[in-house]
Amino acid sequence: MRERGAAMTCPSCGTENSVLNLRCSACGAFIRDRVPAIDLFSALWGMIERPAATLLRYARSEQKNYVHLLFALTGPLLVAVLLSVLRAGDRDMAFGYVLLSVVLFGPFAGLILFSMVSWLAAAGLRVFLGLRLGYRLAAGYVAYASAPLMWASVIILPLQLGVFGITLFSSNPAAWSLQPVPFWLLAGLDGVALLWTVLLMPLGLRAHGIPYGRGFLLPLLTVPPLVLLCAVAGWALLPLFPKTL
Repeated sequence: MRERGAAMTCPSCGTENSVLNLRCSACGAFIRDRVPAIDLFSALWGMIERPAATLLRYARSEQKNYVHLLFALTGPLLVAVLLSVLRAGDRDMAFGYVLLSVVLFGPFAGLILFSMVSWLAAAGLRVFLGLRLGYRLAAGYVAYASAPLMWASVIILPLQLGVFGITLFSSNPAAWSLQPVPFWLLAGLDGVALLWTVLLMPLGLRAHGIPYGRGFLLPLLTVPPLVLLCAVAGWALLPLFPKTL
């Protein structure tokens, strides 16, 4: 059995098949091993070591599991960024309430927002590339490619909250002015996580015959809508945070 890009040659009859096929479309022979489910920790390590192979394994898996868990784990980072943009620390909001909002509402926000943009991405890929992925497959590519953001949410964000406290969400004083070195170091790691996520997303589409360059349509269909949805949520929540006089 040989794999060439999005095609795989059947060892029995020599027919080329999609790399996602379990059986040969011509003779019915098995051309690859079944993948009943994904092991989460192996997949997360695989997104560092062999991201393209890991995303292909997800595409071949039958259960398509852990997608919404990854969305939920990434959510606190979204809520923290939103509260920082809203300057919740300047709006008479105690740090305990900010922390509670990040911990309690973050997973729900991540689950809802990432699910919405995954559905939009699946629809956009169908319109612009003629690629019919379906929600589960598109959501999986988004979720596992967003693993760097998830790590930023569960590792870097707690460090930022512990080091900067309420100043992370205020402008007077601002965290970057009080502790510039740790602030820009951790913010830089967040930026690297976002860039890494954008670079990983096109890899999943290679299994469907989409070149890496054209695959950047997936992050274009995901990241801007996610930012827009966060902005709309911030605008809707703004009246709940009266500014301190």
